[in-house]
Amino acid sequence: MKEIDFIPQWYRDGQKQQVSYRTQYVVIICIFAAIVFWSFGTCYSVSRAKAQINRIQESLAANADLAAEFSKLTTVMVELREKAEILDKLDHKTSIANVIGELSFLVNDNIILSKVDIGLERFAGGAVSANRSHVRLLQRGTDAAGAMPAEDTRFKVAITGIGAGVEDVAGLISQLENSSYFCQVVPGFSRAGKVKDFIVTEFEISCYLANYVQHK
Repeated sequence: MKEIDFIPQWYRDGQKQQVSYRTQYVVIICIFAAIVFWSFGTCYSVSRAKAQINRIQESLAANADLAAEFSKLTTVMVELREKAEILDKLDHKTSIANVIGELSFLVNDNIILSKVDIGLERFAGGAVSANRSHVRLLQRGTDAAGAMPAEDTRFKVAITGIGAGVEDVAGLISQLENSSYFCQVVPGFSRAGKVKDFIVTEFEISCYLANYVQHK
């Protein structure tokens, strides 16, 4: 038996179109809702970002003086580090106090020192400046580069004083030669002098600190 369909085709096509329209409407509504939620989320994020930027700007404005002081201190710290590096290069790791202590130990009661000069001298035989104090260290120039001592330098010690007799001066020379602190002891001059009513021996002795090794 053959079934007879009384529903016209145009009605079926219309039903299909309505279903298709409903589907499109649902999709469009979902997309629109997603756009609305995304917009709200974006606005919220932008608002939070603006609030954070405002807080940062307010903090920077409130701490402007502190930031300027920090910048100044940073600059000073860099300068101090540079000066510390220069001082470290100038330091010969030689304790002048120990040298003076050794001299005090070697000098007996019959010897009086009037001047002790300690300065750097080149191995090539550079002369020590005549303008020296009683205890003189390296004379530095104003230029940091010029203040750097040459690598081929050593400490020269020049001792001036008086002794009760020639034998006391000779004993001091012998003590300096036997000391592990000094080397190349050379008498400068030794002459008779007078202090009040006493006859004394004026002398000058030069030597070097024995804290270096000369490579040939």
